[in-house]
Amino acid sequence: MKKITAWAILFFWMAGIVSVNAQLNRKISIHSHNDYDQANPFWGAYNARSGSIEADIFQIDGDLFVSHNRKDVKPERTLRAMYLDPIRKMFEENGHSGYPNGETYQLMIDLKTDAASTLPVLLKILEEYKACFDHANNPHAVKIVITGHKLTPDRFGDFGENIFFDGLIGETYTPAQRKHIALVSQTLRKYSSWNGKESMTKADQKKIKKLIKQAHRQGLKIRFWQSPDTELAWRTAKKMKIDFINSDHPAEVAAFLKQ
Repeated sequence: MKKITAWAILFFWMAGIVSVNAQLNRKISIHSHNDYDQANPFWGAYNARSGSIEADIFQIDGDLFVSHNRKDVKPERTLRAMYLDPIRKMFEENGHSGYPNGETYQLMIDLKTDAASTLPVLLKILEEYKACFDHANNPHAVKIVITGHKLTPDRFGDFGENIFFDGLIGETYTPAQRKHIALVSQTLRKYSSWNGKESMTKADQKKIKKLIKQAHRQGLKIRFWQSPDTELAWRTAKKMKIDFINSDHPAEVAAFLKQ
Protein backbone atom coordinates (compact mmCIF):
# COMPACT_ATOMS: atom_id res chain seq x y z
CA MET A 1 0.00 0.00 0.00
CA LYS A 2 2.84 2.39 0.89
CA LYS A 3 4.54 1.58 -2.44
CA ILE A 4 1.37 2.47 -4.38
CA THR A 5 1.03 5.72 -2.45
CA ALA A 6 4.64 6.64 -3.18
CA TRP A 7 4.15 6.02 -6.91
CA ALA A 8 0.97 8.12 -6.84
CA ILE A 9 2.83 10.99 -5.19
CA LEU A 10 5.63 10.73 -7.74
CA PHE A 11 3.12 10.72 -10.62
CA PHE A 12 1.34 13.88 -9.48
CA TRP A 13 4.65 15.59 -8.72
CA MET A 14 5.90 14.88 -12.25
CA ALA A 15 2.56 15.96 -13.73
CA GLY A 16 2.88 19.24 -11.85
CA ILE A 17 6.37 19.80 -13.27
CA VAL A 18 5.13 19.12 -16.81
CA SER A 19 2.23 21.55 -16.31
CA VAL A 20 4.51 24.29 -14.96
CA ASN A 21 7.01 23.81 -17.78
CA ALA A 22 4.22 23.97 -20.35
CA GLN A 23 3.17 27.33 -18.94
CA LEU A 24 6.77 28.63 -18.85
CA ASN A 25 7.38 27.55 -22.45
CA ARG A 26 4.08 28.88 -23.81
CA LYS A 27 4.78 30.69 -27.08
CA ILE A 28 3.49 34.25 -27.39
CA SER A 29 2.41 35.10 -30.94
CA ILE A 30 1.26 38.12 -32.91
CA HIS A 31 -2.31 38.55 -34.09
CA SER A 32 -2.23 40.93 -37.06
CA HIS A 33 -5.50 42.73 -36.40
CA ASN A 34 -7.47 43.90 -39.47
CA ASP A 35 -4.45 42.88 -41.51
CA TYR A 36 -6.06 43.92 -44.80
CA ASP A 37 -5.78 47.58 -43.67
CA GLN A 38 -1.99 47.32 -43.48
CA ALA A 39 0.20 49.03 -46.07
CA ASN A 40 1.33 45.56 -47.15
CA PRO A 41 -1.51 43.10 -46.38
CA PHE A 42 -0.52 39.49 -45.66
CA TRP A 43 3.15 40.02 -46.48
CA GLY A 44 3.86 42.35 -43.55
CA ALA A 45 2.28 39.91 -41.11
CA TYR A 46 3.94 36.96 -42.81
CA ASN A 47 7.40 38.56 -42.67
CA ALA A 48 6.83 39.34 -38.99
CA ARG A 49 6.08 35.61 -38.48
CA SER A 50 2.67 36.39 -37.03
CA GLY A 51 0.86 33.48 -35.45
CA SER A 52 -2.51 34.81 -36.54
CA ILE A 53 -3.59 36.93 -39.52
CA GLU A 54 -7.07 38.44 -39.69
CA ALA A 55 -9.20 39.07 -42.78
CA ASP A 56 -12.79 40.34 -42.66
CA ILE A 57 -14.95 39.13 -45.53
CA PHE A 58 -18.23 39.96 -47.24
CA GLN A 59 -20.05 37.43 -49.43
CA ILE A 60 -21.34 39.22 -52.51
CA ASP A 61 -22.79 37.36 -55.51
CA GLY A 62 -20.92 34.15 -54.75
CA ASP A 63 -17.48 35.67 -54.16
CA LEU A 64 -15.66 36.82 -51.03
CA PHE A 65 -14.32 40.35 -50.65
CA VAL A 66 -11.99 41.59 -47.92
CA SER A 67 -13.11 44.75 -46.16
CA HIS A 68 -14.20 46.02 -42.76
CA ASN A 69 -17.23 47.86 -44.18
CA ARG A 70 -19.56 46.99 -47.05
CA LYS A 71 -19.15 50.46 -48.59
CA ASP A 72 -15.38 49.97 -48.87
CA VAL A 73 -15.56 46.73 -50.88
CA LYS A 74 -13.46 46.87 -54.07
CA PRO A 75 -13.59 44.33 -56.94
CA GLU A 76 -9.86 43.54 -56.80
CA ARG A 77 -9.76 42.96 -53.02
CA THR A 78 -10.92 39.35 -52.99
CA LEU A 79 -9.98 36.77 -50.36
CA ARG A 80 -8.27 34.75 -53.10
CA ALA A 81 -6.07 37.58 -54.34
CA MET A 82 -5.16 39.09 -50.97
CA TYR A 83 -4.69 35.93 -48.89
CA LEU A 84 -5.35 32.52 -50.39
CA ASP A 85 -3.07 32.86 -53.42
CA PRO A 86 -0.12 34.27 -51.38
CA ILE A 87 -0.63 31.59 -48.73
CA ARG A 88 -0.51 28.83 -51.35
CA LYS A 89 2.57 30.35 -52.97
CA MET A 90 4.55 30.44 -49.72
CA PHE A 91 3.15 27.10 -48.51
CA GLU A 92 4.53 25.38 -51.61
CA GLU A 93 7.85 27.23 -51.44
CA ASN A 94 8.18 26.24 -47.77
CA GLY A 95 7.78 22.52 -48.52
CA HIS A 96 4.16 22.32 -47.36
CA SER A 97 4.59 24.43 -44.26
CA GLY A 98 3.24 27.80 -43.19
CA TYR A 99 6.71 29.16 -42.47
CA PRO A 100 10.14 27.96 -43.73
CA ASN A 101 11.18 26.70 -40.28
CA GLY A 102 8.26 24.28 -40.02
CA GLU A 103 6.14 26.57 -37.85
CA THR A 104 2.79 27.79 -39.08
CA TYR A 105 0.02 30.31 -38.43
CA GLN A 106 -3.73 30.69 -38.53
CA LEU A 107 -5.84 32.68 -40.98
CA MET A 108 -8.69 34.13 -38.95
CA ILE A 109 -11.64 34.86 -41.23
CA ASP A 110 -14.14 37.29 -39.76
CA LEU A 111 -17.56 36.78 -41.37
CA LYS A 112 -19.19 40.16 -41.93
CA THR A 113 -22.14 38.64 -43.75
CA ASP A 114 -24.25 35.91 -42.16
CA ALA A 115 -22.76 32.46 -41.73
CA ALA A 116 -25.60 30.70 -43.58
CA SER A 117 -24.78 32.45 -46.87
CA THR A 118 -21.04 33.00 -46.37
CA LEU A 119 -19.71 29.69 -45.05
CA PRO A 120 -20.83 27.55 -48.04
CA VAL A 121 -19.05 29.95 -50.43
CA LEU A 122 -15.94 29.99 -48.24
CA LEU A 123 -15.82 26.19 -47.97
CA LYS A 124 -16.18 25.81 -51.73
CA ILE A 125 -13.32 28.23 -52.40
CA LEU A 126 -11.10 26.63 -49.75
CA GLU A 127 -11.41 23.27 -51.55
CA GLU A 128 -9.22 24.73 -54.31
CA TYR A 129 -6.50 25.33 -51.70
CA LYS A 130 -7.12 22.15 -49.71
CA ALA A 131 -3.48 21.13 -49.19
CA CYS A 132 -2.64 24.50 -47.62
CA PHE A 133 -5.29 24.08 -44.91
CA ASP A 134 -5.25 20.32 -44.33
CA HIS A 135 -4.30 20.69 -40.69
CA ALA A 136 -5.76 17.28 -39.79
CA ASN A 137 -3.11 15.50 -41.89
CA ASN A 138 -0.34 18.09 -41.82
CA PRO A 139 0.34 19.95 -38.55
CA HIS A 140 2.43 22.45 -40.54
CA ALA A 141 -0.56 23.48 -42.65
CA VAL A 142 -2.22 26.86 -42.13
CA LYS A 143 -5.21 26.73 -39.77
CA ILE A 144 -8.52 28.28 -40.84
CA VAL A 145 -10.34 29.96 -37.93
CA ILE A 146 -13.87 31.37 -38.27
CA THR A 147 -15.01 34.35 -36.23
CA GLY A 148 -17.59 37.14 -36.56
CA HIS A 149 -21.01 35.78 -37.61
CA LYS A 150 -20.07 32.33 -36.41
CA LEU A 151 -22.33 29.44 -35.58
CA THR A 152 -23.46 28.15 -32.20
CA PRO A 153 -20.96 25.74 -30.55
CA ASP A 154 -23.17 22.70 -31.17
CA ARG A 155 -22.44 23.13 -34.91
CA PHE A 156 -18.66 23.56 -34.65
CA GLY A 157 -18.10 19.97 -35.69
CA ASP A 158 -20.30 20.14 -38.81
CA PHE A 159 -17.56 21.32 -41.17
CA GLY A 160 -14.86 18.71 -40.87
CA GLU A 161 -11.52 18.54 -39.13
CA ASN A 162 -9.94 21.53 -40.87
CA ILE A 163 -12.35 24.29 -39.92
CA PHE A 164 -11.80 25.82 -36.49
CA PHE A 165 -13.64 28.54 -34.60
CA ASP A 166 -12.93 31.50 -32.36
CA GLY A 167 -14.60 30.78 -29.05
CA LEU A 168 -15.72 33.27 -26.43
CA ILE A 169 -13.84 33.91 -23.20
CA GLY A 170 -15.87 32.78 -20.20
CA GLU A 171 -17.98 30.27 -22.13
CA THR A 172 -17.99 26.60 -21.16
CA TYR A 173 -17.43 24.14 -24.01
CA THR A 174 -17.72 20.38 -24.19
CA PRO A 175 -14.60 18.32 -25.02
CA ALA A 176 -16.03 17.68 -28.50
CA GLN A 177 -16.56 21.41 -29.08
CA ARG A 178 -13.07 22.29 -27.81
CA LYS A 179 -11.54 20.15 -30.57
CA HIS A 180 -12.83 22.71 -33.07
CA ILE A 181 -11.83 25.84 -31.14
CA ALA A 182 -8.49 27.41 -32.05
CA LEU A 183 -8.64 30.12 -29.38
CA VAL A 184 -11.05 32.13 -27.24
CA SER A 185 -11.38 35.89 -27.57
CA GLN A 186 -13.20 38.86 -26.07
CA THR A 187 -12.87 42.64 -25.98
CA LEU A 188 -10.57 43.76 -23.19
CA ARG A 189 -12.97 46.64 -22.55
CA LYS A 190 -15.39 44.19 -20.97
CA TYR A 191 -12.93 43.75 -18.12
CA SER A 192 -10.77 46.87 -18.05
CA SER A 193 -10.53 50.50 -19.22
CA TRP A 194 -6.72 50.26 -19.26
CA ASN A 195 -5.11 52.55 -21.87
CA GLY A 196 -1.72 50.87 -22.05
CA LYS A 197 0.15 54.04 -21.08
CA GLU A 198 0.65 53.19 -17.44
CA SER A 199 0.52 49.96 -15.47
CA MET A 200 -2.73 48.03 -15.36
CA THR A 201 -4.40 48.20 -11.95
CA LYS A 202 -3.88 45.21 -9.68
CA ALA A 203 -7.64 44.59 -9.60
CA ASP A 204 -7.78 44.40 -13.40
CA GLN A 205 -4.66 42.23 -13.53
CA LYS A 206 -6.32 39.79 -11.16
CA LYS A 207 -9.43 39.58 -13.37
CA ILE A 208 -7.43 39.09 -16.56
CA LYS A 209 -5.07 36.50 -15.03
CA LYS A 210 -8.06 34.48 -13.84
CA LEU A 211 -9.49 34.40 -17.38
CA ILE A 212 -6.13 33.39 -18.84
CA LYS A 213 -5.75 30.53 -16.36
CA GLN A 214 -9.29 29.32 -17.08
CA ALA A 215 -8.59 29.22 -20.82
CA HIS A 216 -5.23 27.52 -20.41
CA ARG A 217 -6.70 24.88 -18.09
CA GLN A 218 -9.07 23.96 -20.93
CA GLY A 219 -6.12 23.75 -23.31
CA LEU A 220 -7.27 26.86 -25.18
CA LYS A 221 -5.29 29.87 -26.37
CA ILE A 222 -6.55 33.35 -25.57
CA ARG A 223 -6.69 36.80 -27.23
CA PHE A 224 -8.14 40.17 -26.22
CA TRP A 225 -9.28 42.55 -28.95
CA GLN A 226 -9.79 46.29 -28.48
CA SER A 227 -6.69 46.16 -26.30
CA PRO A 228 -4.03 48.92 -26.12
CA ASP A 229 -1.36 48.73 -28.82
CA THR A 230 1.67 50.11 -27.00
CA GLU A 231 4.98 48.56 -26.00
CA LEU A 232 3.85 48.55 -22.37
CA ALA A 233 0.72 46.67 -23.44
CA TRP A 234 2.79 44.14 -25.40
CA ARG A 235 5.12 43.67 -22.41
CA THR A 236 2.15 43.19 -20.09
CA ALA A 237 0.53 40.66 -22.45
CA LYS A 238 3.77 38.71 -22.68
CA LYS A 239 4.24 38.70 -18.90
CA MET A 240 0.65 37.55 -18.34
CA LYS A 241 1.04 34.82 -21.01
CA ILE A 242 -1.71 36.07 -23.31
CA ASP A 243 -1.15 33.80 -26.30
CA PHE A 244 -1.82 36.36 -29.03
CA ILE A 245 -0.76 39.99 -28.82
CA ASN A 246 -3.48 41.84 -30.73
CA SER A 247 -1.77 44.55 -32.79
CA ASP A 248 -1.92 46.76 -35.86
CA HIS A 249 1.89 46.84 -35.86
CA PRO A 250 3.13 43.27 -36.44
CA ALA A 251 6.68 44.27 -37.46
CA GLU A 252 7.15 46.34 -34.30
CA VAL A 253 5.76 43.57 -32.08
CA ALA A 254 8.05 41.03 -33.79
CA ALA A 255 11.06 43.22 -33.01
CA PHE A 256 9.87 43.57 -29.40
CA LEU A 257 9.45 39.81 -28.95
CA LYS A 258 13.02 39.23 -30.18
CA GLN A 259 14.44 41.43 -27.41
